[in-house]
Amino acid sequence: MKKLATLLLLAVAPLGAHATSGPAPMLHAKSAVVYDINAHKALLEKNPDEVMPLASMTKLMTAMVALDQNPALDETLVVSGEDVDHLKHSASRVPVGTQLERKEMLRLALMSSENRSASAVSRNALPGGLPTFVASMNQKAQALGMTHTHFDDSTGLSPQNVSTANDVVKMADAASHYALIHQFTTLTHYDEDVGTRKLSYHNSDPMVGRPGWDIQLSKTGFTNEAGRCVVVKVNMPTGPVVIALMGADTSGGRSSDMIAIRNWLEGKPATFAPRLFYAGAKTGGRHAIIAARAASGRKPVMLASARPGHGVRTGHVAIAQATERSSNIRLVAYSGRSAPRFHPHKAKSGKHRRYSA
Repeated sequence: MKKLATLLLLAVAPLGAHATSGPAPMLHAKSAVVYDINAHKALLEKNPDEVMPLASMTKLMTAMVALDQNPALDETLVVSGEDVDHLKHSASRVPVGTQLERKEMLRLALMSSENRSASAVSRNALPGGLPTFVASMNQKAQALGMTHTHFDDSTGLSPQNVSTANDVVKMADAASHYALIHQFTTLTHYDEDVGTRKLSYHNSDPMVGRPGWDIQLSKTGFTNEAGRCVVVKVNMPTGPVVIALMGADTSGGRSSDMIAIRNWLEGKPATFAPRLFYAGAKTGGRHAIIAARAASGRKPVMLASARPGHGVRTGHVAIAQATERSSNIRLVAYSGRSAPRFHPHKAKSGKHRRYSA
């Protein structure tokens, strides 16, 4: 059976000579830079100076400015009503009244992108509170040469937090030299005692901890305005690079960009074909639920198709695809019979929920 086409991709421009093979990768990100630290030059660019929302990549600057104050890391901070997100109404597992040491707050903010923790850290860092802190973030951005960057808050929830891929590279490189930022952004998971509960947190970047990825710093970001973003500093066979990706439509697209860039840097083909899953559908409440099993016979994963009437019905056979890490699986085709005659799934974006394997 022929492989299905995945997504419409846009081209990028390679810069200068490098130990790569074949054409530059086609990226889902709207803006991207791959920067060689040792050579002090960009190896790959796509709209590198387009100003876009930063989302939670903001928290790298938040952590740097907080640590620049040489604070007492064991000082207890309290999450207050001021730290609640009234802009995006994002969820949090850290309730108002939670008391954690500053070091623990920083860990949650950087590793799992916990907004209330980032707010509590910034609110308690300087006399004058949050307004003074945000002003210091902008001052540091200028000192780092981030001339197209502006911060409006310390969490990244504000769409007025904007930057470019070139500026994000500068921020990430500077942040990687802070020992705690390196440590916290490269943790795969962490158990935190929040009140009377022990909560398990996981790194928001699925590449962290993946075999073969020697990541020295990582920070993801997402808001509706920013799309899916990520910046990593990673040791490659050719030396350390910073990869900044901004504005991908999906987490799967963001991850496949990372894999394609790595392949290209290693001299391998830069294309990346998502893994295919075969699935059958069954009715579950108002939605037809697809329980899929990878063709390799690995454990089942769960997808959600559409509401009844949007294509997939009980008893139909489906194909789904995922990134190499089996995240953000999505339905791409279906058929009303078991024969391998699959049709493109024409449901519009947003009519399918997405689940991770």
